[in-house]
Amino acid sequence: MRGPGETVEGHGILGEVPGELGLLLWGTARDVALWGGSPPGRRGKLFADGSGDGRLAGLVATEIPPAISASVDTVHGMLTLGARADASILCICCLEVAAWAHAGGMAETAIAFAQAGAVAAPEFGEAALHTGIYALRAGQVARAGTWLRRAVGVSRRERNRPAYAAALVELGALYEGGGSAEQAERFFRLGYRAGKRFAARSARMRAAHGLFRLAHARGDAASAAQFALAAQRVYEPDAAGGPALLLDLARFWTDQCQPDRARSALRRLAPARGLLAPAEQLASAALAARAFAVPGSRRKGLATASAAVAWGMMEGAGIAEGVRFAAALDLAHAARIACDLVAFTRAKRAVLTLAPQAAYPAVAAEVADLWPVGEKPARNMERAS
Repeated sequence: MRGPGETVEGHGILGEVPGELGLLLWGTARDVALWGGSPPGRRGKLFADGSGDGRLAGLVATEIPPAISASVDTVHGMLTLGARADASILCICCLEVAAWAHAGGMAETAIAFAQAGAVAAPEFGEAALHTGIYALRAGQVARAGTWLRRAVGVSRRERNRPAYAAALVELGALYEGGGSAEQAERFFRLGYRAGKRFAARSARMRAAHGLFRLAHARGDAASAAQFALAAQRVYEPDAAGGPALLLDLARFWTDQCQPDRARSALRRLAPARGLLAPAEQLASAALAARAFAVPGSRRKGLATASAAVAWGMMEGAGIAEGVRFAAALDLAHAARIACDLVAFTRAKRAVLTLAPQAAYPAVAAEVADLWPVGEKPARNMERAS
């Protein structure tokens, strides 16, 4: 029920939301959790007489963001009904506030409201699921595990099949993040089967992505390819993690010397590239420059434009050297395939500047072999792709 160092339930809201709004939201989440945690027969006497007038005064005096104004108003109206309040309405409103907080980077606020909704409606699997998801994103692994396991049980009883499949996949991600590959694979497989059985494409996609990552990490290229194809077949453009999946697949197919499949993943990624973090945007632009750098093809313009985007981001603040090194190496391959010696020289210089010290000899040999002095570009084009 509380995160690490959380001495007062929900106090993280006060650190994330300043002023009167923070106090109002903290009190709201606390009151919903108190209502949900009390026996139904005692809910009518939880709040003092006249507290409804105090709630209304607080709402009027506080500037509430339009996105959550109706939800907060509804919660306060429901609480004035005491035992007659509708648990499902309270829960839905809390989840709406939690989603708003999550989108705004207010992790503690998102957890507090999702958890308050889950306490108010304990048989609503979606609330337990979101509490676990927000806790996992915030790095609160123990709390996330508790709520995700609860989501599995509640969703099964409720017959909320998409939530059931999603909770299994999130447990897989939890164990993967903790280094427990065997447990992670178990839950990803359960989530994949549930997603397939119940037509939950988003869960199936994310489960396949997780199984792909595990196979790739242990060096099992055949299994990684199998799950890469499975994930690509059920790709959902609006699903969480979709753009990151396509970027991972594009990299994998490039490394497997299957440029057609890499280009297919990158084409699907293009509309959602703006949803990626800056480092991933750089990686995707450099990879696109490499994948579409086919001499004499209509793709050449796309490759040139992608290379320009990548070079423009190379000096971006906050982008790790390792990411910029990998992007520079992709740009070197792109220039080699396009037979552009000027661009290759620029990329080669960046590669050698950014190369890790321990790997420098191997990297220097790799870029030297890409375009040996005096060799015609056409000889190595297929290997470079």
